[in-house]
Amino acid sequence: MIVVLNLFDIIPGRQHQYAEYLRRVQPILDRYGASVVLYGLTRMIYMGKCTQQYCGLIGYNSLRDLRTLSHDPEFVEIRPLRDKSTTNYVLTAVEAFGCLNDAVAYLENSGEAD
Repeated sequence: MIVVLNLFDIIPGRQHQYAEYLRRVQPILDRYGASVVLYGLTRMIYMGKCTQQYCGLIGYNSLRDLRTLSHDPEFVEIRPLRDKSTTNYVLTAVEAFGCLNDAVAYLENSGEAD
């Protein structure tokens, strides 16, 4: 599984523009089998200097699905709604380990897959 971490702030006065993006992106996510794992507001920062107000975690079956969605003409059309209404954006694709022991094995193997 691939999970995309989205951290961002909404530009004051552009909340409606971002809301329109959310309304229009959901059917596209559905078409590619992507799922919203979590979407919400940051309430407390325990460590670090991450200050973004919003956080979204979107799950994809593969990097290929994420890449295909990213180039879908309908997504390309609505992407400016997101890009012009947000700031301080961090978007990272993370490939999940099967379990913590898999992460341990990876690290103990100097960051090399078996």
